[in-house]
Amino acid sequence: MPYFSIQTSKPLEAAAAKDLTKKSSAFAAELLGKPEAYVMTALKPGTAMSFAGSRAPAAFIEVKSIGLPEAQCGAFAEKISAFIDTELGIGPDRVFIDFVDLPRTRFAWNGKTFA
Repeated sequence: MPYFSIQTSKPLEAAAAKDLTKKSSAFAAELLGKPEAYVMTALKPGTAMSFAGSRAPAAFIEVKSIGLPEAQCGAFAEKISAFIDTELGIGPDRVFIDFVDLPRTRFAWNGKTFA
């Protein structure tokens, strides 16, 4: 049920992109305390982006999950920013993160919602 998406202006070769989606899956599962079997990751490298009027490398991260604890989003932001800095070399000051707590009635898998 967790969805972890990275959109970045940094270009990546196909092998590096596949590797990062795999690393992101394990990272998101551990971060959110969810089984990796339910984690979906997406990566959109080489996206035309501008941040603060600059075209320097930047990233937009989406984290969506049922039961996302609002009180932990600050700690999650630090860990996600560190992950992006390590994996892509993009500093925390060039990263936006969107956290979404998904209602069970509005998220589905395998033909049915989680309600």
